[in-house]
Amino acid sequence: MNGPEHYREAERLVAESYEILRPHDEGPCEADRMLAAAQVHATLALAAAHAAPSATDPWPPLETEPAVAYVYRATWGMTPLGTYTNAAAARTHCEADATNNEPDPTGISFDWIGDESEPDDPYELVIARGGPADEPTDYTVTRVEIATEYDPEADA
Repeated sequence: MNGPEHYREAERLVAESYEILRPHDEGPCEADRMLAAAQVHATLALAAAHAAPSATDPWPPLETEPAVAYVYRATWGMTPLGTYTNAAAARTHCEADATNNEPDPTGISFDWIGDESEPDDPYELVIARGGPADEPTDYTVTRVEIATEYDPEADA
C-alpha cells in the first residue's frame, strides 16, 4: 500500500467501527480492534507522505542525512563468488562452495570468525571436523558501503 491507500483504509476502518455496537463487557470488541488498525494505517500514511514529499509539501523530509547502502561480497581467496544485499546469503554461498570443494564433507561444521565492533572487516569461514580445532578456508564475506550520491569533496 502507498500513503493515499493507507489513508483511505484508515478512514474506512474508522467509519466501519462507528457502525458496530459496543458490547457492555470489559474485553476489547471488534470496534476497538478496527480503531487500532485505523490508527496504524493513518500512521503509515503519514510516514509514506514524508518519505517521498511532494514539491508542495510544507514539511521537510524525515531523512536529513544521505542514505547509506551496503552489499556483502563473498570471496574465496582472490576469487569473487558473488555480491548480495545481506550477509546471510553471502555466507550461504561460501558454505555451499566450501562443501562442494571438500573431498569428504560428512561431519564438518562451519563457523564464522569476525570482529562485531569492526563491521567493515571481513568475516572468515572456518571448518571444524568433529573437534574444537578450526581450519581456515580462505572464504570471506566483507561488507562494502555503496555510495548513494556523488561526493565531489571525496575526490579533492
